[in-house]
Amino acid sequence: MKKSPFTIPPSLQVFYLKLLFAFLFLINSLNAQPKLNFSPFIQNLTQPLLITNAGDGSGRLFIVEQGGKIKIFKNGSLLSKPFLDLSNIIPDVGGQGMYSLTFAPNYKSNRTFFVLYYTGNGKTILARFQASKTNPDSAITKSGVILLSINYTVIPGAHVGDMHFGNDGYLYVSLDAAVVSPVAQDGQVMLGKILRLNVVNVNTPPYYTIPPDNPFVNDPNVLDEIWAIGLRNAWRWSFDKRNGNLWIADLGQDGFEEVDLKKTTDPAGANYGWPCYEGNETFDITGCKDKGNYTFPIFTYPHDTAIGGEAIIGGYVYNGSAYPALKGYYVCADFVYGNVWVIKPNRIGGFNVNLQSGFPKGIVGFGEGEDGELYVASLSDGTVYRVQATATPASIAAETIPLNITNQGNLKSYVYPTLVSNSIINIELKEPCKFVRLLDIAGHEIMRKALDNQSGRITLNLPRLEAGMYIVQLVGASTLQQKIYVSR
Repeated sequence: MKKSPFTIPPSLQVFYLKLLFAFLFLINSLNAQPKLNFSPFIQNLTQPLLITNAGDGSGRLFIVEQGGKIKIFKNGSLLSKPFLDLSNIIPDVGGQGMYSLTFAPNYKSNRTFFVLYYTGNGKTILARFQASKTNPDSAITKSGVILLSINYTVIPGAHVGDMHFGNDGYLYVSLDAAVVSPVAQDGQVMLGKILRLNVVNVNTPPYYTIPPDNPFVNDPNVLDEIWAIGLRNAWRWSFDKRNGNLWIADLGQDGFEEVDLKKTTDPAGANYGWPCYEGNETFDITGCKDKGNYTFPIFTYPHDTAIGGEAIIGGYVYNGSAYPALKGYYVCADFVYGNVWVIKPNRIGGFNVNLQSGFPKGIVGFGEGEDGELYVASLSDGTVYRVQATATPASIAAETIPLNITNQGNLKSYVYPTLVSNSIINIELKEPCKFVRLLDIAGHEIMRKALDNQSGRITLNLPRLEAGMYIVQLVGASTLQQKIYVSR
């Protein structure tokens, strides 16, 4: 066979590989990562769950309290009179209460807003209200009408959800399935789904219509209201107002929490897999379809005190101007352990993920001001915090690159944490591995450890290393690699 004139000699291959690594390192160093801080902003609230704005140019923040009150933060202080008070019909018991609030896109002219709450008699209510014409800081309680009354009596403990308007002007509503059952895959039940409703200028019962392009309108096996299925508990999710992408944090059951991403270019009607899958892992595939029918998360974390938690709380993509280092990052948190993650798509089709710890526990909801600034509510101390960020040098930043970039649903193995401060990493091997080796950014091997085709979780003690980026390479039937960053 004739040798190609374009064949690169081995010595030059090594040179170009080193050059590529150096270039990637330079690119990473030019993109400093955000270091978060939560600063107390509004205190002495009673069980705050959510913060939002009316989009009317007033600059007000609206805080939902679990007991049924919506309060207003205006001109630097919390108003004494609630905007809306439904505490007389919402029991302050356990996980019951008011959960979500959203304002119509044209709220400034029609004064219409929507609330989602649990009445205590086994029903979750989606209701519409109007604000007063003469007093914009007060809602008209008697204006309330019910759009949906969801019966939860057959599924004890499940009665929460969230809602937002999309850029298309339609109202999206999530309702949880909570318990281990196939209900999230049942097209005749609204639980475990995201609904999509037209609620604009609909003034007769049921006060909504079905958008004609909803994905299941021609499917007799699925309710017309349903827009996405297979969610366990999408307690907090949000649209990126810059591009309309939907970020869904779905609470797990036994082992994993997850974040799903639906881009505006993706088709509607996604099935996120619960209870067939929890995160990327098989949960209960009884009656389930082939794996290719499900949409898998872009990020998961295990139920683990050090690198994960127990209950994910979805946040927002930051689109404010006060903290440029945070621009374009999605922020989410764990309710139990005070861990927070910032996530951003990278240049090669994966996602940069940075775990930060030591934040207030009990973070239960995020919120966005009209100016794009972010807030978080803590159920533990009744405080709303402002999310702040500073740029940190790349030397203490972590980048996580999926080992299988094209389809993370088929992710084989992974390494964590990617920001290493104690010389210990964990490796989850989902296929047998012959050995693991550690390379520096120039491609030089620093250490190698034989694994003799082991699988499962392995803890690896690294040698003492200078701060910087390294590559963990897993060699088995295929070779997979992931960057880590060692800090000192």
